[in-house]
Amino acid sequence: MSSFSRDILFKAYVEKRDLLVRYFTRVANDAALAEDIVQDLYLRIEAIPADDTRVIDDATAFLFRMAHNIHRNQIRTLDNSRRRDTAWHSVHHDGREDAADGAPSPEDAVSGRQQMAEFTKAVEDLPERTQAIFRLHKFDGVSQAQVAARLGISLSSVEKHLGAALKHLTARLRPGSRAGPGP
Repeated sequence: MSSFSRDILFKAYVEKRDLLVRYFTRVANDAALAEDIVQDLYLRIEAIPADDTRVIDDATAFLFRMAHNIHRNQIRTLDNSRRRDTAWHSVHHDGREDAADGAPSPEDAVSGRQQMAEFTKAVEDLPERTQAIFRLHKFDGVSQAQVAARLGISLSSVEKHLGAALKHLTARLRPGSRAGPGP
């Protein structure tokens, strides 16, 4: 039994990251989803207060439990979204084909363009290296290991840059927050 420490979890995370990705790729049958789960796990570890005094028996088991909870929450969110969409369609459609072409309303189109502009600005405000890593991984679909190899940096460095990017974007794009320029 060891005391709870982010350092212990980070060490176990770095050692078991590849195993976690392989495992969740098999469980979710989706490599990109597995990468997202493991990235979310990193962010959850980072969010643990430094003065947390819980005790854990096995850091690896603790990581897998956290990752399973993340995966379960993703599945639950997807299921809720599908149920909500199905319920909305059943209430708002009486079986006739819609005359509309499925295009968004003008208001939705404007809102979408505004959101995209805010997102683009938030990405552009990232430090150059962090922005490059984020774009490669999230926009171009390059795995974290491939990003590390391309840029000649460690996988841990890629993860730290992605974590910083996600924190920045979350803070900048959170509803109601109109933060100024980021880091």
